[in-house]
Amino acid sequence: MAKFYPYLSYTNAKEALAYYEEVFGATKIMRLPVGEEQAEPFGIKKEHLEDTTIHASFTILGAELFCSDNFKGVPVSGNQIWLMLDVNSEDEQAAREADAFFKRVQESGTVDVRMPYAKQFWEGKMGQFVDKYGIGWMLHSQPYSKLEG
Repeated sequence: MAKFYPYLSYTNAKEALAYYEEVFGATKIMRLPVGEEQAEPFGIKKEHLEDTTIHASFTILGAELFCSDNFKGVPVSGNQIWLMLDVNSEDEQAAREADAFFKRVQESGTVDVRMPYAKQFWEGKMGQFVDKYGIGWMLHSQPYSKLEG
């Protein structure tokens, strides 16, 4: 069975990780800079290696994501893919964390809220925003017990 992980690409992943830690409350941040043996193939001067990221991971609301610098040029934003964080609304702590997360992100002034995080007709809550890197995010909560069966 395969697992699926979002793998994001940035002009400067080190900077993006700091942003997600501050604004999104990201945790479990791990970052590997490009090593000296990889500097030449990547066309990077050795004195700039500490600012590069060949691989990194971070967690938002318990969801693990991966990222790196985009070594093929400037990343291009699009609207074809959105990342959805889904939360069990029956887990009171998870529901509170989701509410606080959306409020914190919205109040940061660094995102474009496309849909406020609010109750929807299907008994869940949903909100959407685009972060300062052009990445679309959806926050969704629903009663997981209604998914079983």
